[in-house]
Amino acid sequence: MDYLRGLPLLCSGEECGTCEDLYFEDGHWKLRHLVAVDGGFVFKKRSLVSPESIDRVELANNPEAITLTISKQALESAPAFEDEVPFSRAVELAALNHYQLAPYWLSGPIDGALGMDPAYPADDPLVHEKIPHEVEPNLRSLKELLGYQVRNGENVLGQARDLILDVSDYSVAYLAVDTKPSERGGVRLISTRQKDVALTVDFATKSFCTQCSSYHLMESPSADLSEGRLTLGDQQKIDLSSY
Repeated sequence: MDYLRGLPLLCSGEECGTCEDLYFEDGHWKLRHLVAVDGGFVFKKRSLVSPESIDRVELANNPEAITLTISKQALESAPAFEDEVPFSRAVELAALNHYQLAPYWLSGPIDGALGMDPAYPADDPLVHEKIPHEVEPNLRSLKELLGYQVRNGENVLGQARDLILDVSDYSVAYLAVDTKPSERGGVRLISTRQKDVALTVDFATKSFCTQCSSYHLMESPSADLSEGRLTLGDQQKIDLSSY
């Protein structure tokens, strides 16, 4: 996911901003918003873009870019987002309503499948009554979390190097852990989909907490993130799910 930060955003083939950050939902491990930045050196406007508005992510082409389905005018007129203001459902709802998207927390099963739910159209005035705006969503900034320690109890396994995004459904599939300066070193992966791994984020200690052991982490496949993408074979996926 970190590779996406700084990539240009394209609307109808025209550059319309830059991806500055990504917010994912802790627990459900789903990408919920991109932070788009548009403007000059003095004034920069930030706004939220749902992954439902992503057409494709181009990492093999030159230039690399994130192509959106929305228009440049829609992005420019989106509600401004200030990352120093506490994140709330009201902030999310303003952005989703602007793009006429249904709130993700009201659609699909509890684990948050992407897609609009016709039972809750974005222009339904009752949606505002159904959502407690004071609720703070469990969203985490990628920019903030990179570098957090990865711990199993008191044992430090390494540092958070990146989160690996599955672009088929925009779920966070793996936490990439920089295990240096261990003698075997390298970047290893912890699956977010294995319940026995129990991966969580602890802001108090600035760490990812997991039940994955150091032994199993070092036995997992190493990851090369230099190209901004990760391709795993079937056997590697089996190895990652074996612990």
